[in-house]
Amino acid sequence: MIHSGVAEKIYSDLTYKDCVVSFHHVDYRKTTGGAEKYGVEQQKMMNDRSISYVALFIVTNQDGHKVGSNHLIVEVVIDGKTSCFLAAWQVGFCFSNLISTKKINLMRIFLNGLNMNIAMIDEILSRIKEKEEIETFHILHDYYCLCRNTYLFYNDEQFCGPAPIGSPLCTSCRYGEGREAIYDSINQLFIKHNVVIVSPSENGKRIFLRLFQHLEQNVRVIFHQHVIPSKNSITRFSMDDRNINIAYIGGKNSYKGWNAWVKLNGIANKSDYDFYHFSFADQTLPGTNFVDTSFHNGSKQDTTSRLIEHEIDVVLLWSNWFGNYNYTYYESLAANCLVITYKDSGNIADQTRHFKNGLVLDSEQELVELFNDTEKLKEIVASYKKSNMIYKITVNNELADELMGRRLYLHSEYQSAERQLNNDYEQTIDSLIQVQLELQQKLKVFDQHYKGLETHSNELETRYNESLVHSQQLETLYNELFHKDIENMANIQLLTSQFNEYYGNHLMISKRLAQLEGERFLKTFIRAFYKLIPLRIRLKLKKFFGI
Repeated sequence: MIHSGVAEKIYSDLTYKDCVVSFHHVDYRKTTGGAEKYGVEQQKMMNDRSISYVALFIVTNQDGHKVGSNHLIVEVVIDGKTSCFLAAWQVGFCFSNLISTKKINLMRIFLNGLNMNIAMIDEILSRIKEKEEIETFHILHDYYCLCRNTYLFYNDEQFCGPAPIGSPLCTSCRYGEGREAIYDSINQLFIKHNVVIVSPSENGKRIFLRLFQHLEQNVRVIFHQHVIPSKNSITRFSMDDRNINIAYIGGKNSYKGWNAWVKLNGIANKSDYDFYHFSFADQTLPGTNFVDTSFHNGSKQDTTSRLIEHEIDVVLLWSNWFGNYNYTYYESLAANCLVITYKDSGNIADQTRHFKNGLVLDSEQELVELFNDTEKLKEIVASYKKSNMIYKITVNNELADELMGRRLYLHSEYQSAERQLNNDYEQTIDSLIQVQLELQQKLKVFDQHYKGLETHSNELETRYNESLVHSQQLETLYNELFHKDIENMANIQLLTSQFNEYYGNHLMISKRLAQLEGERFLKTFIRAFYKLIPLRIRLKLKKFFGI
């Protein structure tokens, strides 16, 4: 009952029946970062297509990996608003219930973060997928699936590649402990749930496949944004008699190039430059202009418009790890800024070479030497501004459009099925009408046959009645004959008795006649005796003896 009530709460908070579920490491509504920016854009692209966006993330101050999945609390955010808080084990039950009762159409599951609790993710996915298989995509925002240090930095000092699991470099690193177990759990999660890995760059794909070669067929490269040549021009002030405006975008992190930024702030000709620090938190160096780049709290400006507003000429993106995307690069490209990056910055270096919108340097020494020569850098910037094409950056809605396409396909299939059902229905009605006509014809034949049988039955009934009368007559005649037969039997018995009596007399007479036969007076005696016999008896004797 509790699960049902919570499920109803989630259902009532959904704007649309079609929805996606997305796992996040942190609350994308409050944190500023590339993965969180993608979360905001992903929610919008889904909502714009009438698809509700359900985000899940752990609410805990503890290390989520060290807490049993049944003891974790998950915040459920629907279309940007908190819906409820659930124990992790309740989440799967609620969505499984909503799916089985056809209240929601869960179109896809996104893993926007794995740095939470793999056992919890597996439990929720398994429960949701009990009723039907649902596509699951992991968006490769970082390299947590390769190492707990998501930037692949050995002891937070230098990029390691990543080092092979169990290698001396790995075991001597503070992040090496437990790495094999985490890798195995993530690998099993990917295989068990047939997870599609979405890398936002070819560089990210290459790094991922260093440890997941067996999943190459599951990897797709889909950039977060589209780069479109634009006819719009950006108005620029002349660089004559003014400093070069240079910006560093990001926090005080060594992997983002903070150390290189500090070195530039210490060059001898610093006065030739105006330094800007674009970040969500004011951690600027002395003499540096701070520009807030937060995209939360109702902010209507993006980083590109802020770069244009402050007339930034050069953007330093000195990441020293093989980053798999980097929003700031594309924002700098759209603002027509010259990008200066490090050769091992991953996708930044790849895209800078591709669009020819900056310099890819080999070392911090080369970087400092470049900035020490102000006039040379001005010439490079001016040459770039004159020859470079202007680009417009738009969100890549491919993953959302796929769901739209599937929905349109299913709708088309439904319409086709509906048309087929209508055709089948019409054909069935026609068939039923034809069957009805045939049955009516047969009924007429049966009716005629029935009437014939009824007439024949009446005739048989008449004959039966006649036979019954005849039978009664025969019975009467039989009874009469039976009585006469009884009388005849009595007469026969009487005659038999008389016959026996006469026959006895006859025997006696015959015996006596035999005795008298030798005697002479026999005839005379017989005649005399015969005359003594009554006439009636004599007649019977004559008849009997045939005299």
